[in-house]
Amino acid sequence: MIAGNVPDEGYPIPLIDPGRCDGCELCLRVCPTGALAMEAGVAIVIQPMACDYTGLCERVCPRGAIQLPYEILVVTPENRSKVGGKIDKSR
Repeated sequence: MIAGNVPDEGYPIPLIDPGRCDGCELCLRVCPTGALAMEAGVAIVIQPMACDYTGLCERVCPRGAIQLPYEILVVTPENRSKVGGKIDKSR
């Protein structure tokens, strides 16, 4: 099971699989905002709003226990108001 807390606003945070985390703390060392901590020998996101989603924790994890999911949105004239995108018509 992958653990991750997403605040009510839907702010994305790293998802950490406690079954894969070996407690090496490399992710804590590279996190520029201190959003991660250890609990019972497993990394957790302790300050979700502090996470700046740089992906350093995901890249440094030797066990592949951390995932930073992304959603790719294609903005078209028909859906731009739904996704909050702006279309540059000068091109």
